[in-house]
Amino acid sequence: MAVSLAKGLEVLRTPETIQAWRAWTLSGRRDGSDLLLRPVAGRSRPWLPMRQAEAACKMGRMHAAPNVDCTCGLHGTHHLDILRRTKSPAVLGRIAMWGRVIEHELGYRAEFAYPQRLALVCYLCFWQWGPPRAKPDLVGWYGWTHLVPLCREHLDLSIRYGMIPRALLQADQVEQSLRATYAVDPLPM
Repeated sequence: MAVSLAKGLEVLRTPETIQAWRAWTLSGRRDGSDLLLRPVAGRSRPWLPMRQAEAACKMGRMHAAPNVDCTCGLHGTHHLDILRRTKSPAVLGRIAMWGRVIEHELGYRAEFAYPQRLALVCYLCFWQWGPPRAKPDLVGWYGWTHLVPLCREHLDLSIRYGMIPRALLQADQVEQSLRATYAVDPLPM
């Protein structure tokens, strides 16, 4: 069932999931354990493994999320290329979205979501060339829980400009561990 609204929005409530693209940052320990997907924007809660993410309004408003008069909800895009504008993405993925879903010109905002496919990306390669050339070689641990996947060229550039990781992990192992943690399939690039 769909209800069309002004402002180019459409509210959907369907028993079927809607597929969309999403980007996250990555957090974890120095040894690559305790991996969590974190939204790239704001201080939102991480997406917990094996549990659906549930939307809540961050503006403190007393309404169900998503709401047509707000920007709240779990966001996903129609097209992967839109995510190239994302601030420092570490992980790209396909997500399933359900419950109350609002469709807009760039994608969707949903009540519930969970990742289906994931892949690590070197964010600098992703910005420059897109997904096919964004495969990272290593993951730098920069302290606390901040993990950044990088290709060798961009790792060298990072070090040259004083952004020196405190530990390095193999990207393939981190990606495999991340997919096992969330019980999802690889995202073909």
